[in-house]
Amino acid sequence: MRLGLLARIILIVAVAFFAIQLLALFFYFGFGAGEGRRTLGEGSPSLPRQVASLVQLVDEVPAGLRPALLEAFSENGRTATILSALPDGLTRTSGLIRVERSIRAALALRGAQGRQVWARLDGRSESGRGDALSIYVELADGGYLWLDVEDRVTIRLLGVPIGFFAGLFGVLVALAALLAVAREMRPITRLAREVDRVGEGIDPVAIPERGAPELRKLIRAVNAMQERIAALVRNRTLTLGAISHDLRTYLTRLRLRVEMMPETRYRDGAIADVEAMQALVADTLDFAQDSFAPTEPACADLAAALRAYAAEQDDDRIVLDLPDHPVPVAIGDKALARVIANLVGNALRYGERAFAGIEADGAPVVLVIEDEGPGIPVEERERVFEPFHRLETSRNRDSGGTGLGLTIVRRLVERHGGDIALGSSGRGGLAVRVTLPRAEPPG
Repeated sequence: MRLGLLARIILIVAVAFFAIQLLALFFYFGFGAGEGRRTLGEGSPSLPRQVASLVQLVDEVPAGLRPALLEAFSENGRTATILSALPDGLTRTSGLIRVERSIRAALALRGAQGRQVWARLDGRSESGRGDALSIYVELADGGYLWLDVEDRVTIRLLGVPIGFFAGLFGVLVALAALLAVAREMRPITRLAREVDRVGEGIDPVAIPERGAPELRKLIRAVNAMQERIAALVRNRTLTLGAISHDLRTYLTRLRLRVEMMPETRYRDGAIADVEAMQALVADTLDFAQDSFAPTEPACADLAAALRAYAAEQDDDRIVLDLPDHPVPVAIGDKALARVIANLVGNALRYGERAFAGIEADGAPVVLVIEDEGPGIPVEERERVFEPFHRLETSRNRDSGGTGLGLTIVRRLVERHGGDIALGSSGRGGLAVRVTLPRAEPPG
């Protein structure tokens, strides 16, 4: 289940090729080797009888007729010679013992029991079509009859067994098939990679239409889907922008009218409500417009941004633990300031103090913000990133917020190639770990 589509196809081809090899071996050992043994004399009486008959003739004919007899036998890849002694270094071959046994049995039928018989393969024959099978049979006068018989079972081409070329051809065919599969799979791999990029921004990612007709149709459908989604989000943003513009106008008028009211506790409450509505409209617009903000290569100093925010807030509850040297990260100054403001603001809202530190030992830089508040239950840590989701059930903005802060932070971080995770702090509250890619400092 963990293998990709390309790996699965390669595995299928490899298994099929292995099965073909097993089948070839089965037929070879089940039929081919048996046919070879019959050719050499185990199952067929042809060669053993010929050898036994030739030995009987050589024993019985006069010495002067032996050369003519051996010359008559030496044809069609066979050679017969009489030796005075066996060649040096002659050893038995376990695979040819049955051939020797068949020849001895044929000799015994002709009354020549107890003769020494040796058989071995001496390599390539003179014709080049197979191996030379040498057979040595003891004669009655003490000499040895040497028969050089061509073994047509192990046929060779250019000195190499033909089976090797068959196997090599099969391997080349399998490799060519795998290359063809990989080439056909390349558009699918590219499609998966490009579709994964679609979620990084709302702008459509044009995927080139390549590959088989079905794959081209799928890519065309994905491109059309991106266009429809982008148009839908643009319409949503335009609608929110128009509503926000009108709401800001009415809220500004309402604020002016409330400011002209006599100072009472109702006036202060009305002003607070108007400010909450203005902040809600601003957060909603930021959330909607952030989808169309282009992601550009940027570099910001994380340590300097934290110090600047702490100095601007001038709040003793913000505790910094930062390195002395700059920590460049691949995110813009404005986006980084928004991330820091939201996370530190949440820590101060739900805890008494906010502790901000940087882990800059590895390639990615990790911003860690902890608090001493109640934390977030494990089952809710993923849901808090959803738009307008708040753990606080009340509508009081001072206690529960708009429910867009963490959503905006995650979108900004992920659009710049980072990640955000929530965990438990050793101080008893929530620990937020923001991973950002390290950037090369400018110039």
